[in-house]
Amino acid sequence: MIIIYIIVLIYVLFILWILGGYKNLNNPLIKTPTLNASSISIVIAAKNEKKNIGNLLNSLKNQKFPKGKYEIIIINDKSEDGTGDILEKYNKNISYLKVIHIKKTPNNWASKKWALYNGIQKAKGDIIIQTDADCIFNKNWINSMIRPFIDADVGFVSSLAPLKGDQSIFQKLLLLDSVVQDALSACAVGQGIILSCTGRSMAYRKSFFLKAGGYDNIKDVISGDDDLILHKIVHYVGCKVKFIISKDASVLSPPPKNLKSFINQRLRFASKGLLYYKSDFISKELKIILPLLFLTNLMIIISIFNFCNSLSILWIFPFIFKLIADFFILYIFQKQLSIKWDWILFLLLSIIHPFYIVIFGCLGPFRKFQWR
Repeated sequence: MIIIYIIVLIYVLFILWILGGYKNLNNPLIKTPTLNASSISIVIAAKNEKKNIGNLLNSLKNQKFPKGKYEIIIINDKSEDGTGDILEKYNKNISYLKVIHIKKTPNNWASKKWALYNGIQKAKGDIIIQTDADCIFNKNWINSMIRPFIDADVGFVSSLAPLKGDQSIFQKLLLLDSVVQDALSACAVGQGIILSCTGRSMAYRKSFFLKAGGYDNIKDVISGDDDLILHKIVHYVGCKVKFIISKDASVLSPPPKNLKSFINQRLRFASKGLLYYKSDFISKELKIILPLLFLTNLMIIISIFNFCNSLSILWIFPFIFKLIADFFILYIFQKQLSIKWDWILFLLLSIIHPFYIVIFGCLGPFRKFQWR
């Protein structure tokens, strides 16, 4: 029991410390820099996105950013649902849209990374903004994402990317879970350490991407076109990283459709676990924090089982301590995103979360996946 209390206490102190980074994220907005006509390229890999591609392009067309000052590059990755046909129709009407069709992926490349690589190679922009084909954006998204690049030392920018959670309890739980992940990544940046980011909303200097070796050494990894690139750029270039918590920069994306999709997604995310420790470009902080998160959740599971077995109040305190720490970080970011607080959902997520972290953390590195 003492070991459980010690590990949970370390976790609580870590969360309280990392929350201190929040205040460093609220820097006053600065005037958008003047950019050349070819300064920004939005690169998106799309596979079987027939239902989403129209909303994506309309959302990008409606940006409050001068038309012709940015280009949209969408790579159709062997879609079989008519996505390519829809893209070609839009291509005739949007002069700043480029469509690339992928017919075959080399054996030593992960499908999505090969698609993105082809898009980045064709990009004229100095700044690459990367997102997913099922996302919807605020009208000021581009403006918000490029503001930090006025500082020449800034090489990577990320923002909040919550999952839509306005329907079932399952989707609402996924929304809270995505907010927690973004909150940890954001506050970590505020404290000067690098944990993760999401490919739904990230931007980087193309020159820094190339200097870091692009997808070299990770091109066959099914996941990691976001966080691994973040770590590579920071490690090999040594640039500043900014995380934007403004609602203008937030990106909405649909959650997994069902439990099977969710499990596959989380296992895919966890599949990089062993790679983190084999790669010298991954931050030392992440290599320390990941075991802490895993052990904390494992201790909570043990505590829950022992409480149910003995009904001793001493076994429930570790869960309560973690609950309080998680409340602070989740509540702050829910408020930032104007999401209504729900105690029942929070308590339900707090009980479920440790189990899926431990299960997926154990199984993920030993499973193989395909992108869509």
